[in-house]
Amino acid sequence: MQGQKSTIGKVVNKWAVSLCLVTGLVSSATQAGVSVTEAEQLKTVLTPMGAQREGNGRDIPPWRGGLSMPPEGYNKPGQHHLDPYPQDKPLFVITAQNMTQYSEHLTEGQKELFRTYPDTFRMPVYQTRRTAAAPEWVYENTYKNAIRAELSDGGNSLMYAYGGIPFPILSNSE
Repeated sequence: MQGQKSTIGKVVNKWAVSLCLVTGLVSSATQAGVSVTEAEQLKTVLTPMGAQREGNGRDIPPWRGGLSMPPEGYNKPGQHHLDPYPQDKPLFVITAQNMTQYSEHLTEGQKELFRTYPDTFRMPVYQTRRTAAAPEWVYENTYKNAIRAELSDGGNSLMYAYGGIPFPILSNSE
């Protein structure tokens, strides 16, 4: 009887190991990078970091490269950042008195600030700008990551990623 249990245990262990190997191979394949064709979107319809390049035609403008140079008057690293658009004026100001007009756009925390500080809390709203920019090497690495980066160890490890965004393009393969 003891020998029979040992044989059955070995067969079960082999099946368990085989199942783990197959599961690992399938999951690593589904958590791999996108195709080169998909990654090329980072140079056309997507920003180099994976966001939609075009605006929505209303309040979000198209991305045109962001701020790649410091604003005039910025002299040294570590200096407080200067306002790159000092000429901008608020389009409108949300206050406790008019917050219901904008309530669908406010978080519960913002609404509570208006209720707690009705005389002093104000929220100026400015024109939307897409100023985000990164060094070229970050864009190049993000492109490499789109093709090569993988999750492993059940999603607890990142492999083959460079200094940039590891998965800039959403994938429905998972």
